[in-house]
Amino acid sequence: MSSCVCDAVTGADAAPATPAWMAVFSLAMGVFGLLTAEYLPASLLTPMAAELGVSEALAGQAVTVTAVVALFAGLLVPGLTRGIDRRVVLLCFSALMICSNLLVAVSSSLTVLLLMRVLLGIALGGFWSMAA
Repeated sequence: MSSCVCDAVTGADAAPATPAWMAVFSLAMGVFGLLTAEYLPASLLTPMAAELGVSEALAGQAVTVTAVVALFAGLLVPGLTRGIDRRVVLLCFSALMICSNLLVAVSSSLTVLLLMRVLLGIALGGFWSMAA
């Protein structure tokens, strides 16, 4: 009986046989991509505004909209994805981030830019809430 209690306390049954370094690397790359996509526009507001033909303040909404959407996504995603494998959810958020960034890179209007940054906000908030 004592070995049964010891295993339950130490969690010996749950320990993986080998370290999952690819999972750690995948999470690290996801975090790197999200942080780069989140903060890079702040340093590029002047060129973005000039290219889109809008004021710098209006171009700055690309940063604000991402943060606001990420706030709500971070609160809602765990409840909405409770029954789905966490790895699949994180992979979907990573794919959403990539698609959003590609479409932001080729956008020629502020509307498209803001819509794609909304998608990035969903990916950002969802990724952070699920990666923890």
